[in-house]
Amino acid sequence: MKTLASPLLATGQQMIDNDKLVALIRLRDMLYFGVRPTVRQCGFSAEIVQELVKERLMQLGDKKFGDDPDRYVIEEILPAGHSFISQQHALRDRCNL
Repeated sequence: MKTLASPLLATGQQMIDNDKLVALIRLRDMLYFGVRPTVRQCGFSAEIVQELVKERLMQLGDKKFGDDPDRYVIEEILPAGHSFISQQHALRDRCNL
């Protein structure tokens, strides 16, 4: 997957945890219902997807054809991604007590 410039990532900033949580939950729900979306279909920018892959929170598959947004599919949320979701829920639950 080509590295694309993103205003957020180009400045060296990391995705904030809430953004990661939202992206992972939406992707998890798509995968749960049997959808293996391409990067374009998932509704997130290529930069966000790249960041989640780089942090080993999810895995991409390569269809071997098409341009980058249509070539790569979201294969799965990795154990670290599921753990991240659980940790964020636990932190939010503690804050709501």
